Amino acid sequence: MIVTTFFFLWITVFFDVQVESILGYFLIFTFGIFHGSNDLMLIQKTTSLTKQTFFWRTLISYIAVVMLTVLLFSLIPSIALLFFVIASSYHFGEQHWGALKIKAPLKSLFYTFYGLVIFFLLFYLNQKEVTPIIYQITGIAIEKVVYLYTLAVSFAAFIGIYFWWYVKKMIDVNIIKELFFLLVLAIVFRAASLLWAFSIYFVVWHSIPSLIDQIRFLHGTVNKVTLLKYLKNSFLYWFVSMMGLAVLYLIFQNQEGLFLSIMIYFLAAITFPHVIVMTRLNRG
Repeated sequence: MIVTTFFFLWITVFFDVQVESILGYFLIFTFGIFHGSNDLMLIQKTTSLTKQTFFWRTLISYIAVVMLTVLLFSLIPSIALLFFVIASSYHFGEQHWGALKIKAPLKSLFYTFYGLVIFFLLFYLNQKEVTPIIYQITGIAIEKVVYLYTLAVSFAAFIGIYFWWYVKKMIDVNIIKELFFLLVLAIVFRAASLLWAFSIYFVVWHSIPSLIDQIRFLHGTVNKVTLLKYLKNSFLYWFVSMMGLAVLYLIFQNQEGLFLSIMIYFLAAITFPHVIVMTRLNRG
């Protein structure tokens, strides 16, 4: 991940923001969307329902969550965006730390605070790009100091829970290595544009590790054959998602700022059900 991250960061030296944006969208719409496109198969592996009953129940539930997300963003966008950030933060933390199989108090908070550190490190170091997008969605102009305070509180809570667990011998992790990873991400977030920085984290640090975990869960091993099976099973959901986003692009292609806001709605709509699925699997 470190090597790939710095390779992508090196790209910023040779290309302008427009090229970074194209590459960023490509990574998000391929690896990023694919890593959440096989949720139905993941759920089916953990249920005893017949295939047909399972399919319809799960499909209806999945669509209901997506529609509820769209409704929330339409009626109360500020609350919906806050919920999206918190849910995504938990999901990022769960993916990063989940392999440790931590059995300790405040685990969910630990995951969430770690994810909030990632988010607000990105927001703070790209405040000039982030604030207009948040304002367009919510009508609220956030001062830079708010990002800094939230980052500081989240980091203090994350470190506090870690050291409590460490003293109680509930966790055995090299915190220096984890802090080094955060330093690497800070360098990336500072040097790259907002979209490119998010793409690097979302794909290299989250989506690809998640893909590997999912393939291993479904097929027992990761190789060319199981990867192709995963992609085949995920293709329909991915294709439908891309068609929906393509329609939005045709509508808002001349309004880049507005399209970024719409893309957040889109990512939120497919993220919430994915977070529920992965949380269920990790607790199973």
